[in-house]
Amino acid sequence: GLLGSRYYTENPLVPLEKTIYNLNTDGAGYNTTEAISILGAGRTGIDAEIAAATSAYELDVIEDPAPEQGLFDRSDNVNFAIKGVPAVTFSAGLTAFDEAIGKYYHQVTDNPDTIDYDYLRVYCQAFSRLTRLIANKAELPFWIEGDKYEEAGKELYGRAK
Repeated sequence: GLLGSRYYTENPLVPLEKTIYNLNTDGAGYNTTEAISILGAGRTGIDAEIAAATSAYELDVIEDPAPEQGLFDRSDNVNFAIKGVPAVTFSAGLTAFDEAIGKYYHQVTDNPDTIDYDYLRVYCQAFSRLTRLIANKAELPFWIEGDKYEEAGKELYGRAK
């Protein structure tokens, strides 16, 4: 129900106007270990950093693998976006909601024995690399012009309208 992220954005430990990015990680499982899925790709000016972080581990990028699902607005990143904080969800390789996903998604069969630990390692390495690349950007990430969360970002960060 996105309750934790909503609570945090209403009661942040770090003021949201000092939060430069929300790099959410979430997922319904994966059906490829050759890629990372990015919900919100192309929206916050970090696509080059995503490409650098994933290619370092020979991972492809799948942009919004199921647009009909509206996953960006159904993951914890959305509560940050609503407040104006640029955000994406960095998710395991999801190509579609298929039988491989349904086998484990919210099922009792979703347990440690089903994890590909070699993939989990490179997933975590790429995620960590991306956090460093975002933190070290010369220019702070921001919503692209016209994004539905751009105005909230301008308000949060005091940017001219």
